Amino acid sequence: MDEDVCRFHRPGLVRMLFEFVFPRYCKVCGRRLDPSEEQLCISCYLGMPRLEYDMNVINPTERMLLAERSLVRASSMFIYDKDSEYSNILFHLKYWHHPRVGQWLGTIGAKELMDKGFFAGVDCIVPMPITYWKEIKRGYNQCSYIAKGIRQATGLPIVNNAVKCVRAHSKQAGLGKYQRWNNAQDLFQVSDIAALQAKHILIVDDVITTGATLCSLIDTMELMIPDLKVSVFTLAVAD
Repeated sequence: MDEDVCRFHRPGLVRMLFEFVFPRYCKVCGRRLDPSEEQLCISCYLGMPRLEYDMNVINPTERMLLAERSLVRASSMFIYDKDSEYSNILFHLKYWHHPRVGQWLGTIGAKELMDKGFFAGVDCIVPMPITYWKEIKRGYNQCSYIAKGIRQATGLPIVNNAVKCVRAHSKQAGLGKYQRWNNAQDLFQVSDIAALQAKHILIVDDVITTGATLCSLIDTMELMIPDLKVSVFTLAVAD
């Protein structure tokens, strides 16, 4: 385990006092965190249903994106199950105003993938865009925090606002596969072709369920950007 990333170490006195007054809780099980723990308790961190990346094996994330001709590689950090306690991570990230759990996991996931050559040739990171009004209402784009974590590990630059989400769509949860794909059409627009041209782009998202939204984004980019190369990283993937 990477102690520098996970911060399971002896805390200082100041931090212990601070967290006595302002306790933190595990984003999975809700147990109060020890000062030596960060975002997840050690039990939940070790029990996370991880997805191991192997460049010689097609993983569930890549399987959803195989139709995209520009795809180089794709991976996710853990398997998503809506009935699992680990789905709480995504609720904290998107709806409960704890985006730094995404940044923390993004750093851990990126450090692990670096050793497996996942970022070879990648030029920049593009967070999955959300609509202007959704970002105003939420206060942040959760995918930007995941991207910050990856940048922390890799040093890759983040390109913001080169691709925009121009149309809100209804929630994907509860929709059938065909409805999800239909719901994800014509969502995006490339606003800065020069920033992405001739680049190998890493698209970062929080969770991939059917792949409809990610495919819609990649399709839009393929129409506008010659010689596009795309890789994808998401925190979670529905198996």
